[in-house]
Amino acid sequence: MKMKITRSKRLSAYKKIHPLIWAVLISTILSCFGGKLLGKSISGYGWLVPLSIALISFLKGPRSFKFPLLVWLPWISVVVVYQIVADAENSFQRSIMLLAPLVIGLAASRIYLDDNGLQLFLNLCRLMAGALIVIVLYKTNLLLSGTLPFRTGLAPEVITGSILCVIFASSYALGNNKDAAWWAAIAVIPLIAVTRMGMTASAMSLPLTLAPMKVAKRLAFLALIAVFGLSFFYTERVQQKMFYSGEGRIEEVKWDNPNFATSGRKHIWDRIAEGIGESPWVGHGANSSEAVVSFITDGLTHPHNDWLRLAYDYGYLGTIVFGMSVIWQSIDLFKRARRALGTSRILFYAGASSMIIFVLFMLTDNVILYASFFGNLQFTVIGLAYGAISVPNFGGRPPIKARKFKIRW
Repeated sequence: MKMKITRSKRLSAYKKIHPLIWAVLISTILSCFGGKLLGKSISGYGWLVPLSIALISFLKGPRSFKFPLLVWLPWISVVVVYQIVADAENSFQRSIMLLAPLVIGLAASRIYLDDNGLQLFLNLCRLMAGALIVIVLYKTNLLLSGTLPFRTGLAPEVITGSILCVIFASSYALGNNKDAAWWAAIAVIPLIAVTRMGMTASAMSLPLTLAPMKVAKRLAFLALIAVFGLSFFYTERVQQKMFYSGEGRIEEVKWDNPNFATSGRKHIWDRIAEGIGESPWVGHGANSSEAVVSFITDGLTHPHNDWLRLAYDYGYLGTIVFGMSVIWQSIDLFKRARRALGTSRILFYAGASSMIIFVLFMLTDNVILYASFFGNLQFTVIGLAYGAISVPNFGGRPPIKARKFKIRW
């Protein structure tokens, strides 16, 4: 017999959600909406406010954390040492932004949520997805105009949408069929924005999810994505985005093709690559790449390739340390996901799968510094998954039988 959940009980349950979780979800949505507050970009508050709340949470007691700090300690050490000797402008802020998601993940792992609490978190992610869709519709004026603009400026929404796609893909693979609809709704955002890596990352988040899924189903999704993607490629909006001439074929998508629109990335990356060769192993110092990009572009500050940024700033050694931390973290999450039960299993698989999307975005964007749009939510998911291990009889063992708390959508 199902027990009816009153509205007051639902609200009471949401009030028990930790302030850090609220801070991450709300600040991420506000950062996507954009604008300024007190003369500063809201996206700046988007990483600073959750980071501050995470740090304050450590003052409330010596409660242990379950986040695998050892995995990231080598990378943290690299960032700290390079910052101590840094002389580049804005290096301190950039270093803090690099480490902010890790601090949030550490703090989130101290939040002990049972299966009902984790279900509430997933419901909040769905609410967040709905809010993101509303923002996209508002910014594009799609409902009133009925047409899509050729330039949208929806990069924040695309990046945030990609981590939500990862969560919904993992949830769907583990039996929550309704989350396939949420995945599809969010995966449309990069199509509206016509962001090339965003389209690739969001689309591949389902067939490449590390959550268990039959090979035949993965291949079917890949085939559908390939057919739809090829058709979408020859639309006018994509052709304008892909080629300077406004038209081209799929086989012409080559880096050395002068007609292939790289949005200036090729010029920036070539210059950054030359600089890497001057000091390949130890790099030029924290945030040194910003001055180079600013000089080349007369205004931009990011190279839109985080792997080149890391190699230029921290050298091959620092980049290898970072890459090994990502791999180690992915393996640990995947191993724990296979042993976990309940909703924590969704979060463990989502955390592991998010690293694939993270690495993809690093190839053409600045996601490593976009804590407000990606990193904060990514490591909140990871931290909550680890925190669930500490709940008695939960995580790796069947959860205690309790009254199911579900919110109907």
